[in-house]
Amino acid sequence: MAAPFQKMVGVQVSVTARAKAVLDAQAQARNYSTSAWCGLLFDMAFAAVCAREKGAIHTDADLDAIVGACLLLHARAEWDTAEIAQKLGVPEATVVRILDTWRDYRRGEV
Repeated sequence: MAAPFQKMVGVQVSVTARAKAVLDAQAQARNYSTSAWCGLLFDMAFAAVCAREKGAIHTDADLDAIVGACLLLHARAEWDTAEIAQKLGVPEATVVRILDTWRDYRRGEV
């Protein structure tokens, strides 16, 4: 989510009735409003597109590999986030976000 000091602006999109029903169900299952859930989905897609444009991550398989490697390396408890980031060639903030999201997922918060 955006930092508190960033101004947020609205964006409107149109989806099919079937997609809206799925989004509603996904949001409800995660205890989010549909709008908040769509915002999270947008953030994920936007980050992926921006990364591809910058040449950071080229495919979903690349992202899957980075997330998997990050979780495995962290689970071994031998490296801190800076070392994991350096070994994987990604920013430390990416590693921190992956680990935070994984913890939230494991607690059922995502």
